[in-house]
Amino acid sequence: MVASLVLHYVEDWGPLLAELHRLMVPGGVLVFSVHHPITGWNLSDRTGYHRIELVNEEWNWDGQPVTATMFRRPLSAIFGPLRNAGFTVDVVDEPLPHDLPPNTDAGMRIALTTEPVFLFVRAVREPT
Repeated sequence: MVASLVLHYVEDWGPLLAELHRLMVPGGVLVFSVHHPITGWNLSDRTGYHRIELVNEEWNWDGQPVTATMFRRPLSAIFGPLRNAGFTVDVVDEPLPHDLPPNTDAGMRIALTTEPVFLFVRAVREPT
């Protein structure tokens, strides 16, 4: 199963991960990406890294301002629910972009190449 940049719109991962684990065959793999916890914390008021909270991110969508609302969470609120649902994490990556388009905004280029922006995780439903 693949879930790219969608889980940060879900507040409580426990029931979702439990259901995904139930539906998967033993040895099945869940691969997902989320905003890095530091990215979410930078969007917050920075008073409580360890809580799960709604944050807003402003995007420019074809010249129009757009506000995206998502839940930020600490690392423990990513890996704890995976473990509680019965998954084993075998890969964690904080990727750097490759070959950014030449017209990428300079500020965005700096952010994408110097800050943790995304977290990629591969979790396995262990054979029983």
